[in-house]
Amino acid sequence: MQNKKKKVKQEFRKVKVWVKTGVSTYTGTIYLPAKRTRVSDVINDDRKFLSMTNVESKDFAQPKSFLAINKNLIELLEILEPNKGE
Repeated sequence: MQNKKKKVKQEFRKVKVWVKTGVSTYTGTIYLPAKRTRVSDVINDDRKFLSMTNVESKDFAQPKSFLAINKNLIELLEILEPNKGE
């Protein structure tokens, strides 16, 4: 018998945000797990980095598909589109 792993579909909510660090600003999408309904839950969790997708910045010639920002460097975060993609 083969041991089949059951896939669990995780529900996420896309949120478009603007992030300011000491050296630059970034606009992109973060994903909130269903169990964490607020952006502050993700900012205050134990992970050291904030994962963003579809990231734009004046520092990039073209948007980046993925960027991880050290949470200790974040000075400001603004929610631009609370339910992007829903």
